[in-house]
Amino acid sequence: MMNINELSSTANSTSRSSAVRRAETGSERDMFMTLLVTQLKNQDPLQPQDGAAFVAQLAQFNSLDQLVGIRQSIEQLTAILQTPRNPTSGN
Repeated sequence: MMNINELSSTANSTSRSSAVRRAETGSERDMFMTLLVTQLKNQDPLQPQDGAAFVAQLAQFNSLDQLVGIRQSIEQLTAILQTPRNPTSGN
């Protein structure tokens, strides 16, 4: 059975790794949007990219963003379920 200090350390470690993943995801979003805007700015005005291609890219990005959110939710639930409970507390 884990003592309070071990449990606190485990919870802190989980929180830090989740924060790092959120920061990485945010930076990936920023990078994608920066690349997309740069691509739009630098395209040939006489032969612009197909609008459908941009819509497809945005849809793929949105799907990826939702999958990342689902993964983070599952990781949080897993961490909660793996946390030992005190049998005398009635939980």
